Amino acid sequence: MKKRIAALLVTLALVITAMPLTAYAAATPLEDKAVYYTPASDYKSGDCILTATKMMIRRALIIKNGGDWSRITNSSIRRPATISGLLRNSFRVEADGLVYIVNSGLFTGKGDAARIQEFDMLLKTHPEGIVVHGTNAASSGTHGVLVVKVQNGVPYAADSSRNTGLYNKGIQKWEDTTMLKPGKVTKYWYISEISASGAAQANSTSNAEKTSTLGIRSLRAPDKIKQGKKFSIRGKVKSNKKIKKVTVRVLDSNGSKVFSVTKKPNSKSYNIKKVDKKIKFGKLKKGSYTFQVIATDSVQKLKLVNRQFSVI
Repeated sequence: MKKRIAALLVTLALVITAMPLTAYAAATPLEDKAVYYTPASDYKSGDCILTATKMMIRRALIIKNGGDWSRITNSSIRRPATISGLLRNSFRVEADGLVYIVNSGLFTGKGDAARIQEFDMLLKTHPEGIVVHGTNAASSGTHGVLVVKVQNGVPYAADSSRNTGLYNKGIQKWEDTTMLKPGKVTKYWYISEISASGAAQANSTSNAEKTSTLGIRSLRAPDKIKQGKKFSIRGKVKSNKKIKKVTVRVLDSNGSKVFSVTKKPNSKSYNIKKVDKKIKFGKLKKGSYTFQVIATDSVQKLKLVNRQFSVI
């Protein structure tokens, strides 16, 4: 009898560990282990960076408006995000009324300290986290995780290997994940834009009167440019409400403004091409930068573009 009871207790412990129950709820939704858990039924071999991307989009949704992050699954984003099982360099995912544009970049520094500094810099403009990946970067070989913060020089990440099936560890120190030294990761993915989806914008007239459709279309923004070379931006900021303010700016790796222009269109459309001459990309030194477009209408203020780029 004692053996049977012991066996039942072990089984119960495994079930509790495997399930993202409300008991895991933490101080904030972003710390809830359930956000980072993936059922074995939703995980395919090689899904590590797809899973990390799902976690990143879930965090972005929570930060944005606290929507139902559980609807964002590996299965729901697999088709637009992957090709032949590999994560695309850039793609568009629509979930819970929002469109997420995901782009990628390459790390440039050498060694662990330089890589952690790059993590920290990227996270200043991407609080939802960044997906990092490298060949032979983990004890299991090629692998990727979601880095969510750097605290006292220590990176913290959510690892699919620690949050799938019977494991539900949530966010951990880098050393507690399956990753090896931070310097081994060479590539990252980040969310460059978030806007309302077409489905969300196609509300009834009565809802449209209460809801803003503020967004940007036909965007042209830098990913990588050569030092001294000019680059022209464009993109139409649109809303069903009058746009009160549009700010176009470039930030350096420390988050400080390099160029910044603010206009007050007082109309339902504004083309950022009008301020192109004041954003002088050709004068930027080598390094990493962030291009942002922030707009305000009569209902809301949104960071429409938050794109990382490099000058080489």
